Amino acid sequence: MPNIKRANASGITKPGTAIADVPDAPTIGTATGGSGAATVTYTAAATGGTATTFTATSTPGSITGTGASPITISGLTNGTAYSFTVTASNSTGTSPASSASNQVTPVNLGDMDPIAMVEVGSAGAATIEFASIPSTYTHLQIRGIARKNGSTNDTVGMQMTFNGDTASSYNTHFLQGDGSSAFAYTTGASRANIDSIYLAGGGMTANTFGVQVIDILDYANTNKYKTTRQLSGVSSNASSAIDYILLGSGLWRSTSAITSITLTGNSFVQYSQFALYGIKGA
Repeated sequence: MPNIKRANASGITKPGTAIADVPDAPTIGTATGGSGAATVTYTAAATGGTATTFTATSTPGSITGTGASPITISGLTNGTAYSFTVTASNSTGTSPASSASNQVTPVNLGDMDPIAMVEVGSAGAATIEFASIPSTYTHLQIRGIARKNGSTNDTVGMQMTFNGDTASSYNTHFLQGDGSSAFAYTTGASRANIDSIYLAGGGMTANTFGVQVIDILDYANTNKYKTTRQLSGVSSNASSAIDYILLGSGLWRSTSAITSITLTGNSFVQYSQFALYGIKGA
């Protein structure tokens, strides 16, 4: 039970009004950023008066939010780093502020940020590597324009592996078609990579490159397998009969967070280029 004080106008020998102690400072928890907002957790003090209101205050800006843990603080500026303190109050007064929380930076959910880009030089490249991928996004996207140094065009022109895993840990499903035939469905399980991405090669003119957009969902989630969605294609602008489009879906049967991606394409030629993006979300 909190200590109380008794006050009256005539002296302490007469009955008076009980006044609760001012609450003690809460213990700060963790701040988490959102879009134009953040949430802050706290633990109420076990000593002092009983609090009826808890208020979180931002630094900078002194923007406030009230409520039970976690408190939501709205009206923050995306791209600005904030920390927060929490106070407790009752009818008697307000506690000292807690210590400051960790810093968070609110972001526009759905923003796509560039992470890395690789362009192949005159010597060509057997592989494209994206290493030390941060875990601060919800999804990844790879955009590529590439040509392989091979004699044929085929629907396994490029393979993708995660974290160097070349065991039988992947599934691939895709639809492929060209201008002269209907789409055909292909599936493969227990593969050593995801291999459903089309590249231009020796069957086309040397300045023809294939284009790929590859989304990797929930790449940092350690409770889920990793799913990919691919759209790729190549066109010779009617100078060749080999015009393809491919829609693919892949699966890495691992719940490890993806920290590196390797693309293999039977040697990528000069000017092939791949960019890795991170997509922010809730």
